[in-house]
Amino acid sequence: MVQTIDLKSKVPKKTSAADKLLEAAGPLFSDRPFDVVSTREIADAAQVNLSAISYHFGSKEGLYEAIFERIISDLAPVRDGLTAYVDVSLPLAKNDVPKQRQVISTLIHNLIDAITDDNHPRWRMRLMFQEVQRQGPCFDLVLEKHIHVMHDLVGSLVALIIEKETSSEDVKFLTQAVLGLCLQHGLNEALVMKRLNWEKIGPAELEIIKQSTTGHILALLGISNPLKA
Repeated sequence: MVQTIDLKSKVPKKTSAADKLLEAAGPLFSDRPFDVVSTREIADAAQVNLSAISYHFGSKEGLYEAIFERIISDLAPVRDGLTAYVDVSLPLAKNDVPKQRQVISTLIHNLIDAITDDNHPRWRMRLMFQEVQRQGPCFDLVLEKHIHVMHDLVGSLVALIIEKETSSEDVKFLTQAVLGLCLQHGLNEALVMKRLNWEKIGPAELEIIKQSTTGHILALLGISNPLKA
């Protein structure tokens, strides 16, 4: 049985000038290089005075870093919720393949729900992906505060299943593959829809994605359910 984990923030959204700048600048930076996006364009998109950027963030660079801080902060419920679930489930799954399947299935279903949640706009994922790919000024920030946490979390479960140390290359490569299979649905939503001839990704399509992805990951980890083979 797949368990639903609460991964959503309870903090209401603010509407200050600083928040308007963060929400307006993020999509612009995700679509074009940092140097191409002007402070005037950002201020106009946020409908605030140009001076608000220096007042709240010191500079365009400060605003850029604040965007990543906000994204990482907003993803805290996802990290915390999944961490709490894995911490409780890990001891119960040791030497118990059916329990391992259940834990993996719950983890993947809830992770895909979080990735495709409208509360986490796609531009945020694109921006983080671009920052990692080009090792931009916020690369270490994203790595330390989000990516390492998620990789260590999933890696602890992968290590348990394949019975290897979390520091092993096999665990790290498999963990990367597991997360990559989940993340692709947020990064490549348009491509997924086109390839599958879907007009939208609604609840029915999302369930197909979760079931298919879970099946592939179980097979990758060598714990497929033989009854469903």
